[in-house]
Amino acid sequence: MVLVILPAQTRVTIDLRFMKFSSLCAAFLSTLMISQAAAATDPVEATAPTAGVVKGRITDYEHQTLPGAAIVVEGTRTGTTADVNGYYVLPNLAPGDYTLRISYVGYATQTVNVHISDSRTVERDVELQAGSALGEVLITGVMDDRRRALQMQRTRMGVSNVVSADQVGKYPDSNIGDALKRINGVNVQYDQGEARFSQVRGTSADYTSVTVNGNRLPSAEGDTRNVQLDLIPADMVQMIELSKVITSDMDGDAIGGGINLVTKSMPSRRVLNFTVGSGYNAVSEKAQLNLGGTWGDRFLNDRLGIILAASYQYSPGGSDNTEFEYDLDDDDQVVLTDAQVRQYYVTRERQSYSASLDYKFNADHAISFKALYNRRHDWENRYRARYKKLDGKESKQSVEIQTKGGSDDERNARLELQQTMDFTLDGRHQLGLLSIDWAASYARATEDRPNERYFTFAIDEPYGSSFTDVGLRQPYSTKPLPAAEAAWEIDEISNSDEKIRENEWKGRLNFQLPLGDGARYGKLKFGAKYVNKDKSKQVMWRDYTDSYEDTFGDEWLSNLQPQIRDGFMPGSQYPTGTQFVNKKYLGAIDFTKLEGEEVYEEMAGNFDAREQITSGYLRYDLAMPHGQQLTAGVRLEHTNVRYSGLNWIVDENGDETLTPTGQHSNNYTNLLPSLLYKWNATRALNLRASYTQTLARPKYSALVPNVSYNMEDEEAVIGNPNLKPTTSHNFDLSLEYAFDGVGLLSLGVFYKDIHDVIVDEVWRGSDAQVPPSMQADVRYEITKPVNAYDAGLFGIEAAIERDFSFIAPALSCLGFYGTYTYTHSTTRNHRFEHREMADGEKIDMIGTPDHTANASLYFDKWGVNVRLSYNYASAFVDEMGTAPQLDRYYDAVHYMDLNASYTFGRKTKTTIYAEATNLLNQPLRYYQGTRDRTMQVECYGARINAGVKINL
Repeated sequence: MVLVILPAQTRVTIDLRFMKFSSLCAAFLSTLMISQAAAATDPVEATAPTAGVVKGRITDYEHQTLPGAAIVVEGTRTGTTADVNGYYVLPNLAPGDYTLRISYVGYATQTVNVHISDSRTVERDVELQAGSALGEVLITGVMDDRRRALQMQRTRMGVSNVVSADQVGKYPDSNIGDALKRINGVNVQYDQGEARFSQVRGTSADYTSVTVNGNRLPSAEGDTRNVQLDLIPADMVQMIELSKVITSDMDGDAIGGGINLVTKSMPSRRVLNFTVGSGYNAVSEKAQLNLGGTWGDRFLNDRLGIILAASYQYSPGGSDNTEFEYDLDDDDQVVLTDAQVRQYYVTRERQSYSASLDYKFNADHAISFKALYNRRHDWENRYRARYKKLDGKESKQSVEIQTKGGSDDERNARLELQQTMDFTLDGRHQLGLLSIDWAASYARATEDRPNERYFTFAIDEPYGSSFTDVGLRQPYSTKPLPAAEAAWEIDEISNSDEKIRENEWKGRLNFQLPLGDGARYGKLKFGAKYVNKDKSKQVMWRDYTDSYEDTFGDEWLSNLQPQIRDGFMPGSQYPTGTQFVNKKYLGAIDFTKLEGEEVYEEMAGNFDAREQITSGYLRYDLAMPHGQQLTAGVRLEHTNVRYSGLNWIVDENGDETLTPTGQHSNNYTNLLPSLLYKWNATRALNLRASYTQTLARPKYSALVPNVSYNMEDEEAVIGNPNLKPTTSHNFDLSLEYAFDGVGLLSLGVFYKDIHDVIVDEVWRGSDAQVPPSMQADVRYEITKPVNAYDAGLFGIEAAIERDFSFIAPALSCLGFYGTYTYTHSTTRNHRFEHREMADGEKIDMIGTPDHTANASLYFDKWGVNVRLSYNYASAFVDEMGTAPQLDRYYDAVHYMDLNASYTFGRKTKTTIYAEATNLLNQPLRYYQGTRDRTMQVECYGARINAGVKINL
């Protein structure tokens, strides 16, 4: 018996449907055990031989594990594939002699004889040798790394992509997000030049789940469920698995797909390697530092395995930024309302540590422990010149000059400290025919912003008529800013502290049972999972403007300096000599000696949420004649969410209060069936077809029934506790052809029928939830999440990977990797509360680029590897505005990277590498309505890194 104990605070009332499901599973298991016990006591059956099990691990001649290796019992339909760590299990084999046939692309096929005695587990570890016979080709270098990933990809039931750690190392990718952008059908969104969120198959980032070793990671941000991929260095994982088709034993919240990060674990031999590198960024003009190391070994006659890894990155950078806002005038013409020039100086320090221990008691019982900790310091100074109300009366127009920083304890910069951690204890057990695996885990994500400070001074000055190129790529003012003097007035001096916390406790228990001798009638898998998570956001914000002026007067005028750097990439037409309050002066202000006022409008977004997910599933796998496989399953997920927040209320006298919303709840149950079919038509050709159902849950912050405001910008955000989860029916069909040696050609089509898509509806006007006292003479721009429409998403995926040996054997050192995905979305059953749709108006699905493509050309020989990589994604709607002319689009991107390395040595391998990223200086760019109407453009410049890797 295996008992998983959760902490006391996780005790909940389990949903009745799940209790029924669990009872059925328990009854089935009890019946099985009773029948086995009865067979044991029956005088005839007691003498009959019982079935045995063969299990082991597949490695190569260098003791590298071979995930996805195919193991077949000759003369039967019994077979299996090795898991991500190379382990395999062949259950329910009657006593006797068998021959196992083990095959793997690029290795000589090997046969192994085994003898099964009465009810015994036989261990057979197999070491494959590289082969050149029987059409198999000896391949080394980058393709030697890639074939492991392709082997796993080809043996999966559903459509998937697998990227090995060695393959990641061939690209200049600093974090997991950068590595993902090279996978077919994946697009990434950037923050400060680094990939942060991923989009799969033309769906929003909200529709993609990110897990570590099968456990979903909590989010360190307050208004999203998305995991920040730039938190995790690329060199901390053993493998990246992207599942585009979800089976019933996987979490169902993955409409786009599920990204699983497999940490370094279970070494089959001693591992010891180090990385040291440095780099340069054009904005900061400062050196970077990259350090990494991994150690692992096995002890106690290979019973105990330990692997430890660490990574450290210190990256001073920054960006040059301009931003513009537009609105409609009384004649429905688009006019410029706001313009900003921003200079960012950002230093990121990323630390990551992982540990994995596994212990094998015997052939039937093993446990393991895995831990992953990520920590990122983000120190940011932002210097902003903002031109306001450019469409209003001249008397209402103004300019603000703002410094964003932090206390001297945080390097005089705004510190954003994000941390994630995941700890998992799991076990694998073989009890006769029954396989059992279990896991208990705890995960936590936090974000802290201590002493975030703003110093803003302003002047009333008309600038609306001075802007030129309005509506084009880079509007700018031809009128210089007034010199900083007493005519300018302090507009804001504030200090805030923010804390975001998300905790998750999880427990799962799975059973697998073969049906018939050698599982000739298939395998039945069933299990249950419980998740208990809580999330909170707490902001304390105080304004010290009046107290500062009373204490220090105009002292700030003596602490100014220019910050917009020479070479500002959006253009030389912007004022580089603008004076800002010095960050050191802002950081040295002792706010404990000043009297501050709480800023309720900034604190109205605080919330507390608790979510409990109880799930159970059944999965049936059947191997059929002629290389056919079938997987059928059903998953039941029950979700219970409770949340509370604060409302900012201003009465008719102008008195402010923060009033609790009270606790609200939301409950729903989803039944998620799945059916997958795979046909290995030939050794090289696979066909797959599937139907699945998946879902996406609303963001916590979207459910909180509160209203928060920005009075200065005349904006309000309303929560919606009545949101439904988004659900999707998914259909997939694909063909896959493997070339001799290593290489793959794939083509697939998919369609997603998506219901209750959640969109932030935006309108200008009023709402019953906005108190009349807040709307005096103001038409707020109000944002509210709604289940806006249903959608259909059609897509085509194509990928090819091959070296050029088919042209001439001498060209085997040259190769190409390319992918292309086309998606087309339509929306229907529109249910907007305020947006009026014109006749024939079409609304695109949020977050859906029509085209994404990757291409990579490489050379690999004599230890030299050179790779030129290109990534493209077309523009897509990112956010809806108050009218179609004001919808926000994420612009098309073109990225080009170049990296080269040289590896030498036999026992001790040394690799010298150099890489350059963002060679095309691709900015992060949003536009509003039409492509030339820039909303934001942020330029990062190219980055260069070099270093050495040593593998002992």
